[in-house]
Amino acid sequence: MVPFAPCATYSSSPADLAEAFELLCAGRVRVACLAQIVNVIAPLMTNDTAVLRQTTYYPYAWALKYARGRVLDLKVESETYPIRAEGLRPDFAREDRVPYLDVAATLDPQNGQVCVLMMNRDLDSERELTLDWRDMAPSRVLACETLTGPDLKAANTFEQPTRVVPHPLDPPRPGSTMTFKLPPRSYSVAHLATS
Repeated sequence: MVPFAPCATYSSSPADLAEAFELLCAGRVRVACLAQIVNVIAPLMTNDTAVLRQTTYYPYAWALKYARGRVLDLKVESETYPIRAEGLRPDFAREDRVPYLDVAATLDPQNGQVCVLMMNRDLDSERELTLDWRDMAPSRVLACETLTGPDLKAANTFEQPTRVVPHPLDPPRPGSTMTFKLPPRSYSVAHLATS
């Protein structure tokens, strides 16, 4: 088991969501837990009368709801952008370039359902993510949502509890090739049926 503490700042930044994305979907971690599930540095905050979902709540909820079975071995090709890797931990920035798009997927062999988690790190532009299915082709889109916004520092508060929440993402037609149009600064999920 690997203990996992989310970022203390609750922004809608794809970088803040990347750590959860990588740990939960990379196939390296079988069990993950949150150091703080409620209050302090957590995806759920409470006061005397309400429970507030922080922006980091939604990627966890999607992974818990849809990601089942085995992690698919994906070949990801994406344009990259430069970063300053100098002075960063080697396990954090192995290269001086980072891909704009990142994707992880799971397949539940019991029901033939696929969860695809997609990230667009491009701050300015929509990016297309094309999935080429070789062994199976999705027949239905069961769910498709995205978490994005113009302000990367935006956070939910008790006064504005829905400032940053998921919105429907127009899915492509199911088939052997599917092209998703991912908004800038976004983290998205597609839940697909293959049978």
